[in-house]
Amino acid sequence: MEFSNRPAHPYGVQWRLDGRRKTKSFATREKQIAFAKALAGDAKRDGLSAYRLNEAEAREWRAFRAQIGADANLDEVARHWLLSGAKASVKVSDAAKDYLAAKSAEGMSAVAHSHYTKWIGRFVAEFGDREAGTITREDVAGWLATLDAAAATRAGHLARVRGLFSWLVTCGKLTVSPCAGIKAPKLVTADVEIFTVQQGRDLFEKNKAESRELLGRLALEAFCGLRFSSAACIAGSEIKFAEKGIVLPAQKIKTKRREYIDGLPENLWAWLAWAKPETWTMTPRAYLAAKSLARVRAGLPEIRNALRHSFCSYHIAQRKDPSRTSVILCHTSPRTLWKHYRGNATEVDGAAWFSIVPPVSSS
Repeated sequence: MEFSNRPAHPYGVQWRLDGRRKTKSFATREKQIAFAKALAGDAKRDGLSAYRLNEAEAREWRAFRAQIGADANLDEVARHWLLSGAKASVKVSDAAKDYLAAKSAEGMSAVAHSHYTKWIGRFVAEFGDREAGTITREDVAGWLATLDAAAATRAGHLARVRGLFSWLVTCGKLTVSPCAGIKAPKLVTADVEIFTVQQGRDLFEKNKAESRELLGRLALEAFCGLRFSSAACIAGSEIKFAEKGIVLPAQKIKTKRREYIDGLPENLWAWLAWAKPETWTMTPRAYLAAKSLARVRAGLPEIRNALRHSFCSYHIAQRKDPSRTSVILCHTSPRTLWKHYRGNATEVDGAAWFSIVPPVSSS
């Protein structure tokens, strides 16, 4: 007989002794046949005693029984092994290398790939020489518990390691993931920080002498909710004044899917008309530097994604329509908005935020 689930020893011989089935597997068919012939010859000569364990096998059997427990049902043990055992022999270090290469081939960004490499690398440092199939749930949970990091960071590490083992299962190198059933550390959601309406006014008012392009790109973040990465590289041709919509090519948006957004606040269009997008030439690096100076010039605190968070909070407060806000933000559902942004601002403040308009100018 052959064992498809035992790649290292696929050829087997089975026999019965005292009503119990016994099995022995071999790496080659020649060894399988030789053992079967020897067993048959011994049985013909010695009767049933030929089927009994020799001294070495008896020691191995006693050690195995000691591990699984004297009362364990052997059929259940075998069934569990078939379901949870490794299908292929692969070291954790090699598996991680192949996984990261696969993520690169899928088009993962260099920044994301560096995060994956760093976090999975810590797991490899601990278990790299182990076979992936020998890693247990207790191994992963214990490693996670010993990480000297905040809950959010530990949750991120678990997500990356979970992704590695899920990939091994998908590739057929493992039957089940040792991460199954491990819960991520509980996170306490902090309040989202936003700019006040007055801070928003200060940002634009105290930088009105700077380039119009700078303020136009800031307006895309503050009154359209674009991420910095999108606002920094959008071209004038992608801003459609006639339709009052904005095209976001796949390479200019985090989701890597082309989007078209419309239904945007009127003050945004006032800022864009004033800023003349068709004349824009600023590089993302130049915009980053100019934006940083604009914040300092206005005396504002440094808050990560402050303009996008402010847009979300004020738009929901004014419109009372998280679904519409999520469409503008290119979210797949309003769930994130309900969780993080609802209740951050009043309707009055929302109306005031979207009343921030450019200077009156005839040129």
